[in-house]
Amino acid sequence: MRRKEDEKLLTTSSERGVKQYKYLYRRMLDEGNIRTAYKKLRKGKTKRKEIQYIDAHLDEEVEAMRIMIENTRPGAEHPELGYKPRKRKPKYIREHGKRRTIYMPEIHEQWLHHIIVLILEPIITATAYPYSCGSFPGRGAHYAKKRLVSWIRRGKGIRNFAKIDIRHFYESVRIEILMRELTIRIKDEWFLHVIRVCLIGFKKGIPLGFYISQWLANYLLEPLDYFITVTLGFQITERYMDDIVIMDDNKKRLHTAIAKIKQFLGQRFRLKLKRTWQVCKFWYCKGKRIVKGKEKRWIIGREIDYMGFLFSRERTGIRKSIMLSATRLAARMEKQKERRQGYFKRHIEAMLSYIGWFSCTDTYACYYFYIKPFVNVGKLKKIISKLDRRANQNERMETGTVCTAA
Repeated sequence: MRRKEDEKLLTTSSERGVKQYKYLYRRMLDEGNIRTAYKKLRKGKTKRKEIQYIDAHLDEEVEAMRIMIENTRPGAEHPELGYKPRKRKPKYIREHGKRRTIYMPEIHEQWLHHIIVLILEPIITATAYPYSCGSFPGRGAHYAKKRLVSWIRRGKGIRNFAKIDIRHFYESVRIEILMRELTIRIKDEWFLHVIRVCLIGFKKGIPLGFYISQWLANYLLEPLDYFITVTLGFQITERYMDDIVIMDDNKKRLHTAIAKIKQFLGQRFRLKLKRTWQVCKFWYCKGKRIVKGKEKRWIIGREIDYMGFLFSRERTGIRKSIMLSATRLAARMEKQKERRQGYFKRHIEAMLSYIGWFSCTDTYACYYFYIKPFVNVGKLKKIISKLDRRANQNERMETGTVCTAA
C-alpha cells in the first residue's frame, strides 16, 4: 500500500493524458523565430557594442545562429560549429540580506536562450496555474497582490494561513530531475539536448542570470501547484516563484498539507522546505480592551508577510525593512539638498521605485510625514526623463541616425 501511495505522488495527473509536443527543434531553425527572439533580446541593450555590431550585420548573424543551432544537435555534420558554453565567472550580489550567485552569459548565449523560451513559453503558460506568479508576463507582484487582496476582502476560508518556502530552490534543483520532467511533455530529443547543453557545467542548480532559468523553474513547480490545488483541494493558494501562501479555515488541515507537500517535494524533486514555514491564525481584530489605562485594539493572529507586502483584513502595508530603507533614503536626499549637493542617479531611481510601493499600498501616512516633506517626486521624474532623453540622443548620434545641419 505504501508503495502505491508513493507512485501516486510521483505520477500526478500532469502525466495522465497530457499533451505532448514534437518537432520543436525544427522551429528553432526557423529564421522568423530567430529574428523575433533577437528583437526581445535587444530591448534595453541597444547601447552595448555587441548589440550594435549585430544590428549592423543582422542577416549574417541570423544565418550564423541558425548554423550554430543546426550543428548543436547530436550527430551533426560539423559539430565544431555548434554551441559550446564558455567558462563563466560568477558574480555575487546581496539582495534583502541574501548573498546570491549570478552568472552572466555571452550575448549569443542569451540569444539562444531567448529562442528556447520563445518556443517553451506557450507550452508552459498553457497549463500553468493561473495564480503562479513571478517571471510570467503580466503576472508580477502587483498581479499577485490584487488576487490575494480580493480573496481577503471576500472573507471566506481565510481564518488561518500557511506560508512555506523551498530551501535554496535554484541552487538545489537537480538537472537530471529537471530533464526528466521536461521529457514528460516534450518528445523532441534534439530540442532537449540543446537545453541540456545550455546547462552544462551545472550538475546541481539552475543558474541565476540565465533567461531560461525562471521559465524552467516555473515548469518544474507546475506539478506542485496541481498537487496543492487539486489533490489536496485548496482553493485559496498562490505561488510567487518558490514562496507559497495557502489559506483555509481548518488549521489541522494546513498542518497535514505541509507534511504531504514535504513528502511530495522530497520524493519527486528531492527538494526541502525551509524550517521557517509557519501556520498561523490570520490577522483579526476581536474588539477593544483597556491596557494600562488606555483603550487599545485587541488583535489576534498575524499579518501575511509576502512579496514585501504585509496583508491584513483591513489594509495592505509594506515590509518594515523596505519602509525603513525608503525613509532613510529620503532623509539622506534632504541632507544633500541642504548642503546644495546634487543627487546620485541611483538614489533618484531607488526613490522612484520606493514611491511605487507607497502608491499601491495603504501607507499614505508614512509617505506624508517621512517622504513628502523631503522629496519632490515631480522634480525627480523630470530629472530622470531629462537624463534618459540625453542618453537616447547621444545614442542616436553614435549610431548615425541623427545628423547635424551643414
